[in-house]
Formats: sequence, C-alpha cells, structure tokens
Amino acid sequence: MSAGRSMVLEAARAHDAGEDRHEPSCAKYFCSEMVGRVADRAVQVYGGMGYMRGVAVERFYRDVRLFRIYEGTSQIQQLAIARDLLR
Repeated sequence: MSAGRSMVLEAARAHDAGEDRHEPSCAKYFCSEMVGRVADRAVQVYGGMGYMRGVAVERFYRDVRLFRIYEGTSQIQQLAIARDLLR
C-alpha cells in the first residue's frame, strides 16, 4: 500500500510541476495489479464462499476487475510507459 501511495504522490507532484511523463501510467498499472492480487488472495482465503453474492469479498473481487480496465487496461498502461521511456 505504501508503494502505491508513494507512486500516486510522485505522479501528482510531477503533474503539478509540469513534468508529466510516465508516472501516472506507472502508478495506475502498479496499483490496479496490486489490488487485483489482494482481491484474488482474499477470495482464496474465503474459499467457495468468496464467490457467493452477499459476501463482501465477492463484490470487492468484481469491482477490482474494473480497476484494471477503467482508464486504460494494464496493457495500454505498459505501452504508454514504454513509449515514454523510449523517447
């Protein structure tokens, strides 16, 4: 969590300084993948109950999927990062 927060704060600092580069894409990519792994592990802990409607973990697992898609998929973020690094 601290790593994700640090990446978001650095992206905001760079934006405020007019230094927009790949930091927002890095932060979005890292955080969305991280929360996906956390949700997957939470479902694993709950076992079969993790998929049942009404259990908070099930909703969290569904919602997390949107984080990976919304505002550019993980693959789009990777392309944006690579494009900026190759400049």
